[in-house]
Amino acid sequence: MRTQFVTFLCLAMFCAAGTAFADAPVAPAQTRDARIAEVAASLPEKPQADGAPASDRAKWGPLAETKEGKSIVASAEKLLDSPVPETPDELYLEFSRNGNRRNYERCYFRLQSGFESLFVAECLENKGRFISKIVEYVNAICAMKSWTLPAHDGGLTCFNGTPHVDLVSAAVSQDLAYCLAWLGDALPETTREKIRSEVERRTFRPHLAHARGEASLRTHWWFHGGNNWNSVCNCCVVRAALAIVPDRRLRAEFVVHAEGSVPFAIAGYTDDGYCSEGMGYWNYGYGHHLMMGLSIRAATGGKVDLFANPKTKTVMKYAYGFQLQPGRSPHFADGGGNPSPSLLALGRQVWPDLVSTPALRLPLLSSGYAQFSLRAFGQEPPQREPTMDVLPIRTWFKDAQVLISRYAQPGDKGLRWSAAFKGGHNAELHNHNDVGTYTVMMDGCEMAGDPGGEVYTRRTFSRDRYVSKVLNSYGHPVPVIGGKLQSGGRAAAAKVVETRFTDKEDLITIDYAAAYKVPALKSLRRTIVFDREHCTFTVTDKAEFSEPTTFEVPVITYREWTKDEKGMLFTFKKTSGFRKMKLAVSASAPVKFSSEKIENPGRQPPERLSFAFEKPVTTAAITMTYSAGR
Repeated sequence: MRTQFVTFLCLAMFCAAGTAFADAPVAPAQTRDARIAEVAASLPEKPQADGAPASDRAKWGPLAETKEGKSIVASAEKLLDSPVPETPDELYLEFSRNGNRRNYERCYFRLQSGFESLFVAECLENKGRFISKIVEYVNAICAMKSWTLPAHDGGLTCFNGTPHVDLVSAAVSQDLAYCLAWLGDALPETTREKIRSEVERRTFRPHLAHARGEASLRTHWWFHGGNNWNSVCNCCVVRAALAIVPDRRLRAEFVVHAEGSVPFAIAGYTDDGYCSEGMGYWNYGYGHHLMMGLSIRAATGGKVDLFANPKTKTVMKYAYGFQLQPGRSPHFADGGGNPSPSLLALGRQVWPDLVSTPALRLPLLSSGYAQFSLRAFGQEPPQREPTMDVLPIRTWFKDAQVLISRYAQPGDKGLRWSAAFKGGHNAELHNHNDVGTYTVMMDGCEMAGDPGGEVYTRRTFSRDRYVSKVLNSYGHPVPVIGGKLQSGGRAAAAKVVETRFTDKEDLITIDYAAAYKVPALKSLRRTIVFDREHCTFTVTDKAEFSEPTTFEVPVITYREWTKDEKGMLFTFKKTSGFRKMKLAVSASAPVKFSSEKIENPGRQPPERLSFAFEKPVTTAAITMTYSAGR
């Protein structure tokens, strides 16, 4: 999920100018060949990469003198006397042998990021001192048996010489294409030819084979997929083609095939724009949709508009609505992370009216490379610090059943108090079995609730996915009933029973008995109340059974906590600062308390605080009341 600064840089070089939108979508009756001819007529005679070649010193020269430009050059200088990172075959094969994907990925991403640093630094300077090292990196990349990640090459077909396009092979192709387009004749002819032939063999050829119906859908399933792969792969391949493919009709074919694939990607979001993969994957997936759409719009003079569907703007607004506090999002599903300020800036190139929305007072640029690129090409980022008063008091994604409730006391030292709640179902993209989960945040710190994702292994995307206690419901703040966790699948879904939203409080009640395959379970409802007046967040579960059944509700946290021995009163401490959060637990019958660390290899283990009824019950009610304070 690395966002590559080259993408932001090249987009920023042309986005400020803007381009008019097409007036109408493509007519369904048009044949593919006719559409290709129509798009080809709108493309320039020669391929063009976004931005400018390194020889255009009016564009690149001033950048070398900026703080950010000097930082890029300094990073590249450190690579001049260092060996090119190796990507050993034995590390590639580890995934197929033992499921380890991290060892190879660390080497591969170090190679890719080093290559990016070097060729951008050469564009900044245009002195030739990075060229020989760039050639070494190109040679190393082109010598790899596969540009695809081992985790995406389970049958080792790429490794054994039959390439297909995945997220990273597409991105590497884009990097190589932009290196060639920006540096041009500054590169040796042998290097230029190597880039052309290897991108053709590994990416363009298999991509077009599927587009023309000459290859199985199995390896390029993402063409008709609704997750982030669709936008990422299409974006990188199309932008690489627009940058270096000499034949105009062939360039148009890449655009037309992406044009037909985009509706599947947009259909992966709910009608209210919610991204079930999580904020991090919105950055990655929809961010690439933005980049591809802007590139195509510029290349065709606005005659191809990937933003014509009104839903694309609704999906863009997700980045604003899915914030607990400025720049901080709940870490539901696999895609933890926060909204990319750089992508918010790019979104305004499509929908300038977003400038007027209050959330745009959020800090726009956090990535050094993105800040460098946007500022350098005429988009000085706003300098205002974020404040909670610019966010609405709530965002309700009705289709996704996700509620974000917010409150902020006035003043520089006022309390910021927020909570997120999710109903939904257990067949979402990058799903966790988490119907009914929530997160509580105070002053930018997640105090309790959803734990987020895990470090990916072979198990993560296998039939054993929900063996993980971080991905199954055990590691989420939802009940364990009769010793059973939540079930997977679309049928394991919540039904919204009631919503009541006012200035003082937000209330939502769901029935989520369908998430549990427990024969004795007659009724299970969860009610949450976000009380702005008293700065509390209350979670109440009520259950009814046909026979005595065990019932347990946990709290999940990464914070330090202490327990008041006189009763069920807990104190959670922020990582820094002086604020604390209290948790009071009340139940309809005696409960016993226990705690355990949840295994989470490669990441901080969350702690699970369990409140289990001492005896099986036929009715149960338990309330968790979180309160903010000092």
